[in-house]
Amino acid sequence: MMIYRFLFIIPALLVGCASGTHQDSNRAADKQLVQQKQQKRPVPSALSLSHMDTQFLYISAHQALGNNQPGLAVRFFKALVKKEQNAITPRFELVDVLLAGGPKDQADAKKTMEAMPEDVVQQLEGDDLSEYQQLYARSLIANGEAVKAASLLEAMLNTQPDRVAVRLLLARLYAIDKQYDKAHATLKTGLKRGKVLSLQNMQVQLYLQQAKVKAADNTLAAMQGEYPEHEDIVLQRAHLAEKTGQGVRAESLLQGFIQKHPDNAVQSYNMLAGIYVRQNRLTPAIATYKTLLPLTGDDAEVLMSLGKLYYQQQKFTEARGYFKRAVAQLKPQKGGGEPSEALASASFYYGASLEASHQWEEAVPQYEILKPKHALYVEAQLRLASIDLTHKRLKQAETRLLHLKEAYPTHIGVYEMLSSLRLQQKQYKHLIAESDKILDSEFSQTLLFNRAVAFEKLQQFDDLDKALDAILTQDPNDAETLNFYGYSLADRGIRLKDAQRMIEQALNIKPKDGFYLDSLAWVYFKQQEYNKALAMQLDAVKVIQADPVMMEHLGDIYWRKNQAEDARKSWQKAIEFKHDEPSKIEQKIERGLM
Repeated sequence: MMIYRFLFIIPALLVGCASGTHQDSNRAADKQLVQQKQQKRPVPSALSLSHMDTQFLYISAHQALGNNQPGLAVRFFKALVKKEQNAITPRFELVDVLLAGGPKDQADAKKTMEAMPEDVVQQLEGDDLSEYQQLYARSLIANGEAVKAASLLEAMLNTQPDRVAVRLLLARLYAIDKQYDKAHATLKTGLKRGKVLSLQNMQVQLYLQQAKVKAADNTLAAMQGEYPEHEDIVLQRAHLAEKTGQGVRAESLLQGFIQKHPDNAVQSYNMLAGIYVRQNRLTPAIATYKTLLPLTGDDAEVLMSLGKLYYQQQKFTEARGYFKRAVAQLKPQKGGGEPSEALASASFYYGASLEASHQWEEAVPQYEILKPKHALYVEAQLRLASIDLTHKRLKQAETRLLHLKEAYPTHIGVYEMLSSLRLQQKQYKHLIAESDKILDSEFSQTLLFNRAVAFEKLQQFDDLDKALDAILTQDPNDAETLNFYGYSLADRGIRLKDAQRMIEQALNIKPKDGFYLDSLAWVYFKQQEYNKALAMQLDAVKVIQADPVMMEHLGDIYWRKNQAEDARKSWQKAIEFKHDEPSKIEQKIERGLM
């Protein structure tokens, strides 16, 4: 019986290089497939497949694989194998696809191998025989028959000792069973017959599985000596060094390769820059990425890395330049279609750098590029809402945020931004009711703080204290919360020692913050330590010179020190600085502190 491989000239058939009626039939079949795809017709039944031409079935199987439709490819392959049981190529390819599937497919793979006609198997030789045996061994392993698979692979190596793929498969099988001595012996036997990089790489992997880091590095060092041009070996050594806490050694290995191969060390530059970033050494990281940039032809990922590093340093002009270049690189040459994920990300960061430079309106179209399918879509929508809030477009912000809340009901960032909007709208009760449930499932410092502000406005002080306590339980050094809590206690005239401790702790974190200085001055005022209060308040108004509440506080302190004229001047400035309650301040100017 004759056996044969399916050696179809697929490209020629696809571009219509065949001739006569055969060509016409294939064109018709291809046209039929296109029409079925366009009309979303069901996949052809088994009955119709059995009547299809073998070449068409083979081509269709490969087209299905190219379209990431393995299930459909299996159906075409199975129909072909049923029609041509002696054709080994489609059978082998069918098994390969099945082995990549789940347990049911893997069981089917074994059956497909065992269903191969015996007389066909007997005639196999050379590469065909080796491929058959390897596929059968893989199907045995997939179905839990490791002992039988090992026996088959060992027999193969006895007669075909130079089959590297077989040796690797057997070593992996031993390693799975933790028979590391056998695995190493199998590899060493192969390496005695000749140095093979894949076998050496497998040795490294075995040593790492055994946590023998030094042995792995020694093997890699030997490989580096044998293959000095192979960058991946150096990358493995550097990764291993960094992973084991030897950052300096990792740097040295990469720099050594870069010095010898400056024009062919793209991955080494990239990894070295990554090490600097992880060590928070931003200046050498930037320098390394800048060296890498021309080697990659202004690669968008490198541009993005540089932009993010400058953004982290708050150098927004430089960051904006790199993000803009990344956007230009990623934009398609021809218009149409939604932007790619990479372009969406670059546009988002470009928008963020524009926004950070107060170029809000220029940032808007960058954020609007993102669509719901993009990973940063919600963040972009939140940035747009934030811009609306900045420009007091409260109704526009509300519409956007309520739409987001409906579409993403568990996204904490939406509730955080919505609570900021409610504060601006002075809708304190609405804020509290709107954010109650989300806090049951997720902690949010921002949301708790905004709720605390609402509680303070509503004079619900028990709830205020609970919200602030919840924040400090998670982060005892949150300076804003410490200051707010301390000021609130002082303003209520209670727990003044606690208030002083909290504000002093906040000032240790941010020593020159004018608002914190004002809060501490207010604690001293409440403790009737007016000299301390005045000195502290004068420091505060030097830092923040046009705050109406701080000028009111200064006036109150002057009044208690019997400096009435200075008090009235300070209160008058509070009115000039647009105090929220000018009538209250006017009464102080007229009558003093009652």
